[in-house]
Amino acid sequence: MRFSKRRRLVGALESTAMADIIFLLLIFFLLSSSFILQTGIKVELPKVSRTEKEARKDIVVTITAEEKLYLDGIKTSWADFRERLRGRLEDTGSRTVIVKGDEAVSLGRTVQVMDIARQLGAERLAIAAQPLSERERR
Repeated sequence: MRFSKRRRLVGALESTAMADIIFLLLIFFLLSSSFILQTGIKVELPKVSRTEKEARKDIVVTITAEEKLYLDGIKTSWADFRERLRGRLEDTGSRTVIVKGDEAVSLGRTVQVMDIARQLGAERLAIAAQPLSERERR
Protein backbone atom coordinates (compact mmCIF):
# COMPACT_ATOMS: atom_id res chain seq x y z
CA MET A 1 0.00 0.00 0.00
CA ARG A 2 1.34 3.29 -1.03
CA PHE A 3 0.71 6.45 1.00
CA SER A 4 1.16 9.84 -0.51
CA LYS A 5 2.52 12.70 1.47
CA ARG A 6 0.22 15.63 1.68
CA ARG A 7 1.63 19.07 1.96
CA ARG A 8 0.35 21.04 4.86
CA LEU A 9 -0.31 24.73 4.45
CA VAL A 10 1.25 26.90 7.05
CA GLY A 11 -1.54 28.74 8.79
CA ALA A 12 0.63 31.24 10.64
CA LEU A 13 1.29 34.62 9.08
CA GLU A 14 4.78 35.92 8.91
CA SER A 15 4.53 38.60 11.56
CA THR A 16 8.21 39.51 11.51
CA ALA A 17 7.90 41.50 8.28
CA MET A 18 4.79 43.29 9.55
CA ALA A 19 6.54 44.20 12.82
CA ASP A 20 9.51 45.60 10.87
CA ILE A 21 7.24 47.80 8.77
CA ILE A 22 5.35 49.11 11.79
CA PHE A 23 8.63 49.81 13.60
CA LEU A 24 9.98 51.77 10.61
CA LEU A 25 6.76 53.79 10.34
CA LEU A 26 6.93 54.56 14.05
CA ILE A 27 10.50 55.84 13.69
CA PHE A 28 9.53 57.89 10.64
CA PHE A 29 6.64 59.63 12.43
CA LEU A 30 8.67 60.27 15.57
CA LEU A 31 11.47 61.87 13.59
CA SER A 32 9.21 63.89 11.31
CA SER A 33 7.15 65.24 14.21
CA SER A 34 10.27 66.64 15.87
CA PHE A 35 10.91 68.83 12.82
CA ILE A 36 7.65 70.72 13.29
CA LEU A 37 8.49 74.04 14.89
CA GLN A 38 6.13 76.59 16.26
CA THR A 39 7.42 79.94 15.22
CA GLY A 40 6.39 83.03 17.08
CA ILE A 41 7.49 85.73 19.40
CA LYS A 42 8.65 84.48 22.80
CA VAL A 43 6.59 86.29 25.43
CA GLU A 44 5.77 85.20 28.98
CA LEU A 45 2.26 86.54 29.57
CA PRO A 46 1.16 87.39 33.11
CA LYS A 47 -1.38 84.99 34.57
CA VAL A 48 -4.95 85.82 35.59
CA SER A 49 -7.87 83.77 36.85
CA ARG A 50 -10.21 84.71 33.97
CA THR A 51 -9.58 85.67 30.33
CA GLU A 52 -11.70 86.69 27.37
CA LYS A 53 -11.19 85.51 23.81
CA GLU A 54 -9.66 88.06 21.45
CA ALA A 55 -11.46 88.94 18.24
CA ARG A 56 -9.91 88.00 14.92
CA LYS A 57 -9.43 91.48 13.45
CA ASP A 58 -8.11 93.20 16.55
CA ILE A 59 -4.70 94.84 16.39
CA VAL A 60 -2.11 93.08 18.55
CA VAL A 61 0.95 94.89 19.90
CA THR A 62 3.60 92.62 21.46
CA ILE A 63 6.39 93.83 23.74
CA THR A 64 9.13 91.28 24.51
CA ALA A 65 11.25 91.12 27.65
CA GLU A 66 14.04 92.90 25.72
CA GLU A 67 11.50 95.68 24.93
CA LYS A 68 11.36 94.78 21.24
CA LEU A 69 8.09 95.89 19.67
CA TYR A 70 5.90 93.92 17.24
CA LEU A 71 2.74 95.15 15.53
CA ASP A 72 0.56 92.20 14.46
CA GLY A 73 3.65 89.97 14.48
CA ILE A 74 5.82 92.35 12.42
CA LYS A 75 8.84 93.81 14.18
CA THR A 76 8.84 97.59 14.29
CA SER A 77 11.00 100.20 15.97
CA TRP A 78 9.76 102.47 18.72
CA ALA A 79 10.36 105.47 16.43
CA ASP A 80 8.12 104.06 13.65
CA PHE A 81 5.48 102.61 15.95
CA ARG A 82 3.12 105.61 15.96
CA GLU A 83 2.90 105.80 12.15
CA ARG A 84 2.57 102.06 11.67
CA LEU A 85 -0.18 101.83 14.29
CA ARG A 86 -2.00 104.74 12.65
CA GLY A 87 -1.86 102.86 9.33
CA ARG A 88 -3.14 99.62 10.90
CA LEU A 89 -6.02 101.41 12.61
CA GLU A 90 -7.05 102.96 9.28
CA ASP A 91 -6.57 99.75 7.25
CA THR A 92 -8.48 97.38 9.52
CA GLY A 93 -11.13 99.77 10.75
CA SER A 94 -10.73 98.08 14.13
CA ARG A 95 -10.72 100.25 17.20
CA THR A 96 -9.49 97.53 19.57
CA VAL A 97 -5.80 97.22 20.44
CA ILE A 98 -4.56 94.25 22.47
CA VAL A 99 -1.21 94.63 24.23
CA LYS A 100 0.76 91.42 24.84
CA GLY A 101 3.52 92.44 27.19
CA ASP A 102 6.05 90.11 28.77
CA GLU A 103 5.96 89.96 32.57
CA ALA A 104 9.44 91.51 32.67
CA VAL A 105 8.44 94.60 30.66
CA SER A 106 8.23 97.77 32.69
CA LEU A 107 4.78 99.19 33.28
CA GLY A 108 5.94 102.47 31.74
CA ARG A 109 6.47 100.85 28.32
CA THR A 110 3.06 99.21 28.39
CA VAL A 111 1.36 102.47 29.36
CA GLN A 112 3.31 104.26 26.62
CA VAL A 113 1.95 101.86 23.98
CA MET A 114 -1.58 102.18 25.33
CA ASP A 115 -1.32 105.99 25.40
CA ILE A 116 -0.18 106.12 21.77
CA ALA A 117 -3.05 103.83 20.76
CA ARG A 118 -5.57 105.99 22.61
CA GLN A 119 -4.20 109.17 20.97
CA LEU A 120 -4.58 107.56 17.52
CA GLY A 121 -8.24 106.72 18.10
CA ALA A 122 -8.31 103.27 19.66
CA GLU A 123 -11.55 102.96 21.60
CA ARG A 124 -10.89 99.65 23.37
CA LEU A 125 -7.59 98.68 24.94
CA ALA A 126 -6.90 95.25 26.39
CA ILE A 127 -3.95 93.56 28.03
CA ALA A 128 -3.44 89.91 27.11
CA ALA A 129 -2.93 87.44 29.95
CA GLN A 130 -2.57 83.73 30.42
CA PRO A 131 -5.13 81.87 32.56
CA LEU A 132 -3.99 80.41 35.88
CA SER A 133 -3.69 76.66 36.15
CA GLU A 134 -5.87 74.80 38.66
CA ARG A 135 -2.94 74.47 41.06
CA GLU A 136 -2.15 78.19 40.92
CA ARG A 137 -5.78 79.14 41.64
CA ARG A 138 -5.68 77.44 45.03
